[in-house]
Amino acid sequence: MPLSAVTPLVDTTSPSPSTFPIWELPEVILYHITEYCAPPTHRSNVLIHQLALLCRDARRNILENERSVALWGAVLSGDYGAAGVGGSGTTTYSAGGGSRHKNTAGTTRRSCKRLKRSPVHRVRDAHKRMIDNTEFSFFYISELAHVSSGSSSRGGGKTKEGLTKRKLIGLLDQFGPNLRFNYPVSSGGTFLVEVCRARHVEESMILKCVKELVEHRGAMVDIPTQEAKNSHLTALCVAAVRGMPTVVQYLLQQGASRKELCSGRFRLATNARKSVRCTDATALEFATTMKQSELEQGATTSELVKLSKCIHSLSR
Repeated sequence: MPLSAVTPLVDTTSPSPSTFPIWELPEVILYHITEYCAPPTHRSNVLIHQLALLCRDARRNILENERSVALWGAVLSGDYGAAGVGGSGTTTYSAGGGSRHKNTAGTTRRSCKRLKRSPVHRVRDAHKRMIDNTEFSFFYISELAHVSSGSSSRGGGKTKEGLTKRKLIGLLDQFGPNLRFNYPVSSGGTFLVEVCRARHVEESMILKCVKELVEHRGAMVDIPTQEAKNSHLTALCVAAVRGMPTVVQYLLQQGASRKELCSGRFRLATNARKSVRCTDATALEFATTMKQSELEQGATTSELVKLSKCIHSLSR
């Protein structure tokens, strides 16, 4: 819903229409309005950079007024799952920017003045922590996804295992659960694509990890990577080129677009020294080019059964 559609509220019961400032709405309603204007973790941008800039009264009511404490508490809770949660009790925010901590005994203790943070600052801090946690979790998942076959831990001990659903859930819960699954990280990668790239991992395990991200973490299936100017890939393209028909079928069932254009490079399975590069190609075109290159390098039809199934699913 565009802001222009919700800013003026007209009273049709009065003889002459009158406007009602949106920033004077109850904070809960104002928060829900922002849900239509921006996705989770971006609602604070709507409040600060759009609504609060309408006029001086809007800025005072949204950023400075005592009633804004509940509004920013709703943002902190709804977007970051961290509204006033303390280690041994709950925290309630004061209008002056400080906080009062209620311990399990029920007594209230004011926090140190030097540590006072306004509700707006707390949301900003939560957003920064979420970005950092997203980067950390993506790094460790990427490490697991690219474990070399037969790699060992330091000292020649137990062989290091690759990505599994259990490890994926453990990392996401450790750094989450509120993470930026639908935005590329600083390196340009996305969680869904990184899972589909996992090496030396059974297709069935990759499918389980993909389902975890899509069904339980809210990952969208068509978010492309932004790793370089000439490299942007979707999970559907990666799964198709790597010959994972069950993953391709699942992504298509979840609404993945066959028309999304991708660019990137993949090594051939038949000859790792050779690679295939496509620019602005669909997943079907990319997979077809890969199959043709594999055949030229001596691959047999039986060795390309899975890749052929991916092409068949994409061409239907």
